[in-house]
Amino acid sequence: MNPQPLLSICIPTYNRAGFLRECLSSIDPAELEGSVEVVVSDNASTDTTLAVLEGFKATLPLRYFVQSENFGPDRNFDAVVASAQGEYCWLLGSDDVVEPGGIRKLVAALTSLRTDIVQFGYIQGDLHLLPLHRAAPPAGHVGATSEAFSAHLAAQPNMSLLFTFISAYAFRRTVWMARQELVRTWIGTYYIQMFAMHSALAAGASLAAIADCLVVARGGNPNEFNTIPGRFIALDARTITRLIREVHGDRPALWQAIGEPFRRSYPAKALIHVAANGGLHYIKESREALLRLGHSKTLLDGLMLLERLKLLSTVKWLLDSRRRAFKKIKSQGSPA
Repeated sequence: MNPQPLLSICIPTYNRAGFLRECLSSIDPAELEGSVEVVVSDNASTDTTLAVLEGFKATLPLRYFVQSENFGPDRNFDAVVASAQGEYCWLLGSDDVVEPGGIRKLVAALTSLRTDIVQFGYIQGDLHLLPLHRAAPPAGHVGATSEAFSAHLAAQPNMSLLFTFISAYAFRRTVWMARQELVRTWIGTYYIQMFAMHSALAAGASLAAIADCLVVARGGNPNEFNTIPGRFIALDARTITRLIREVHGDRPALWQAIGEPFRRSYPAKALIHVAANGGLHYIKESREALLRLGHSKTLLDGLMLLERLKLLSTVKWLLDSRRRAFKKIKSQGSPA
């Protein structure tokens, strides 16, 4: 009988055959050492995903499952974790790639830290995985007190490291499976993984973070949220509101703590850009959450005033002009 793997690399995917090939190619078999398995849940893809998976069966300890229909990302995340056999799971985005040595570093961290959740950093790339910037959590064990947890959340550089980005942490499989009935109440939120991690932490799960960046996140991949100005802000504001109220008891300290990385991801200039590009209604519907997360009432009222005065089109023209000017300067290069 084979021993239980330490880690299951759990990859949910749908119609990303090309990206999935890059993702699987980044998993170095030499780093698996018999303690890591790769599990893929294909959400009824209609492209060549199945052929890609078949092509890696000879080189990776790979198991894969094909769903009978596309039942959305949240159910697919739940399905791939349920199918895993490892002590720990790493939900890895099928359009992301593992950094060289990343699996070895993660296995070492899981072995030495033995916490329920291990958080780590990532490199943000563009659509072609060219690196843009790095983001990592502050390293160390996070204390069991609510003050320490709040401080850890407040120190995150962006929303992604609040457990919204699936590829930036690993967790004990029992953390997810022990509360699976609760987790499934969050299907349809697009953030089932965030609710799962926060509910575990609120119940006393242990957390440690390392500052290493173990994965490259692919950016610029169009989806139903990032192609519509303001829709992502509304989704995140709505999700955070539900998360704090349902999981954390509506504690003011959590609004303040989560508000800091939220405003780093969505600063005032991002709200102005959204309003100028037709997404003001998303800001309106998120007004209460935006205020509780620390955005200025003056800013929000000012955007509404610009709409009433029919000046948002002027703001858009100014922003577009500024962007074109910067693009021209960049294309010309620095003067000799």
